[in-house]
Amino acid sequence: MELFPERLVADLERLNGASHTYLKQVCGAEQGPLRESLRKAVNGVSVALRDRAIELLSSLDNRRFFQGFAEVVTLTGLGRAGWDLTRLHRPGPQLEMCAPGGTPWVLSVLAFLHQVRPGGELSSREMLTSALQQVQGKHRFSVLIRRWLPHDFDPQPMRTAIEAWLVQVDQNRWEGLYAAYDDDRISVEFCLTGEKVRRGEPLLAQVLGPFLANRTLEAVEPRIIRELDRHNASELRNTPVLLACVADQPWALSPGYARDFLYGRPRAILGGPDQTVSLFSPTGSISVFRDPPYRNVGGVLLIDREPAHPMTVRVRAWLNPWADHPLQPEAIGFRCFAEDHAASNLYSHTWSEPVRAMRWHGDNHTLELA
Repeated sequence: MELFPERLVADLERLNGASHTYLKQVCGAEQGPLRESLRKAVNGVSVALRDRAIELLSSLDNRRFFQGFAEVVTLTGLGRAGWDLTRLHRPGPQLEMCAPGGTPWVLSVLAFLHQVRPGGELSSREMLTSALQQVQGKHRFSVLIRRWLPHDFDPQPMRTAIEAWLVQVDQNRWEGLYAAYDDDRISVEFCLTGEKVRRGEPLLAQVLGPFLANRTLEAVEPRIIRELDRHNASELRNTPVLLACVADQPWALSPGYARDFLYGRPRAILGGPDQTVSLFSPTGSISVFRDPPYRNVGGVLLIDREPAHPMTVRVRAWLNPWADHPLQPEAIGFRCFAEDHAASNLYSHTWSEPVRAMRWHGDNHTLELA
């Protein structure tokens, strides 16, 4: 099988529509270098995965296409750290791997497509801000975006509503500091700052949000849990598992959200001269890595694509210190949130109780596929 044969490229160039698909975009007239980079990446992975990767990357279904991309990216990164693919185990597939040192592992790759593109979200926010800077009145206000704006958002009805609200405020007919604007597509909250506007000063004090981390976690968490439960029900349940979550756009998931989801809330966060150390006590809040059924999870990789550089991805690893088969940062080869054993011993002695000291290890966080 051949990836992106010239006949397929020619057929897609003549195809009307389907411009939203990754396959049509990759087969565009100006994308020859990108296609060649993808061919080299696919040829560099194990023969066991090559035919599957070509099949997925030849699909007009964006979900299938990006699943293929996600698997190739993950295998390429781990391959450079010394991991080998030994077998595809269906259904799934679960990728049976051999870690550096010879230990068998299962790699599960989960691909995520963002429904809304950050570029469109940014332009909507700029359009909203521009409209609200034209609001007339006497009282300064701030805006909190609670639900994100669609790309074709019209800010003028909101501007009109705010001006009507400020008229009521000016006439002492409004109680409290807050107001809200909601419809089927958007949700925005307004707050008076308590100041009257000065000459030459805009009424709009600031626009806050949207805060996407919680929404992102709501999409990621059930898929991770579902995949781990599927692994625990498979014949490979006794083999440790490594999860890779690969997104087509930068993850809108802050380190704090990811840390609390995977490890629970730390007992303390200590700032050092070089980096921060998070301390976790033996008992803590419920989290993935602390949950006994998931002690076979060695870690989670968060991988996302740079939109401006299609063949560059960012890789971060979150390693499980409570795992039955814990991984060390050098086994991943990328920036890892992992235990600092020397610091764990130091703080355990100081606090007279066992704690795990977690910090970021390594500086390599990008993978170039080209």
